[in-house]
Amino acid sequence: MIPAPPRAIPVTPDGPEAHEWILRELSKPEYAAARPTLWDRAVTAFLDWIGRLFTPGKALPTDWLPVILLLVIVAGIVVAIIIWGRPRARARVRAAGNILFGETDRRSAAQIRRAAAAAAAAGDYSLAVIERFRALARGLAERTIIVLDPGSTAREATTRASAAFPAHAAALARSAALFDAVRYLDGSASTADWEFLSELDHTLENTTPILHAPEGMVPA
Repeated sequence: MIPAPPRAIPVTPDGPEAHEWILRELSKPEYAAARPTLWDRAVTAFLDWIGRLFTPGKALPTDWLPVILLLVIVAGIVVAIIIWGRPRARARVRAAGNILFGETDRRSAAQIRRAAAAAAAAGDYSLAVIERFRALARGLAERTIIVLDPGSTAREATTRASAAFPAHAAALARSAALFDAVRYLDGSASTADWEFLSELDHTLENTTPILHAPEGMVPA
């Protein structure tokens, strides 16, 4: 009878050898593939953070710092847009200079009013508003209530006119803002805008200016 081979003697490694075996085992490709990547850890951390924010009693004070910072940045952008306006729009305004007439427009107030009425009849209220404001300014200049030059702007014209018609200063300022918005900021005018400007022009046309106008303005 052939004797049976001896059984393998169980090996119990000592501390350093056991540590080496563990490191060797963990270095195998299947373990490396199972480790979470940097992206996995980032997504997990983000989801944990979102979970704490919406779980009452779990959120830490520091968890809200990114939210507060984001809100501050968004609020700053909104305030900047409100104060300084859209960059493209402001660039167009600076380039055009908000010029009211320019050097080539020699039309009388009556001619410009007819052009405004024609635009309104055609349904083009934006052009109608632009022309009616120009008619208003030209009419005041023809009455020597204000002085216009080729570089005059809408706001300059209404500022000068407000000194002669202080009761209509608010309406004049609104009319200049409307002209600038439609002419230079790609705004659109409505029937109400056209009616407002037409009424203001008609009112000023039939109103006597004050007698103590500033220098450069002579009462009609």
